[in-house]
Amino acid sequence: MARLTAPIYEVFCSVQGEGPLLGVCQVFIRFRGCDLTCRYCDTPAARAVCGPCHVQQVPGSEEFTRCDNPLSVEALRGLVEELVTTRGETCHSISLTGGEPLLYPDFVAALSERLHQAGHKVYLETAGHLAQALNAVINNIDWVAMDFKLPSTMVEPVPAVVFGEFLQVAQQTNCFVKIVLTDSVTTKELLEACRIITQVDRDTLVVLQPVTPVGDCRPPDSATLLQWQQLCSELLDDVRIIPQCHRILQVK
Repeated sequence: MARLTAPIYEVFCSVQGEGPLLGVCQVFIRFRGCDLTCRYCDTPAARAVCGPCHVQQVPGSEEFTRCDNPLSVEALRGLVEELVTTRGETCHSISLTGGEPLLYPDFVAALSERLHQAGHKVYLETAGHLAQALNAVINNIDWVAMDFKLPSTMVEPVPAVVFGEFLQVAQQTNCFVKIVLTDSVTTKELLEACRIITQVDRDTLVVLQPVTPVGDCRPPDSATLLQWQQLCSELLDDVRIIPQCHRILQVK
């Protein structure tokens, strides 16, 4: 069997800035490459498949070294272990983010298995549209943070039913749904997303995330956010408004 490799944009240690694990220490593996077109993308450089991997030397620092892509599972695990060692038991888990990690399901399956063998928990952040790929990796994933991308936030929208199919697979482990909200979002499209989530499991935690201003994307006003939370809560049991806190703290 050929050695599994994947292009990685960066490896670094920080705090989780989104969702229910807000504030825990994680080592982040950011994959290169993405097949979607989010208007609010905050890591556009990671969309490029070609380029080096940037590896943080000290948690919280801006000191990075470069290494060549693609990386093997073992080489990447070694980089992770170096950062984990600096934090010891305070490192909560390993976050696989992007880009889109599920563009490389065989690699993610092998990597998450090796991370589990080393005693680490694995947190997968994904766009939520590649159900078959998720099914191939789910056995060694502890948390799935999936996006439900509303049509108005995309250059090329993804059919809403695709996210429902993904959520069905994600039910095999701990999962929550994040919905990024801009001032162009409509109540109709937001409630359609909530109805699809309810059809899978109304107990699913849903995070309404006001967009961090980027390009021409701006967040809704506070009154609209509160109104949307109330409407969504009529369909779902746990709806929370949580911004990107790492952006507020100005950390990676």
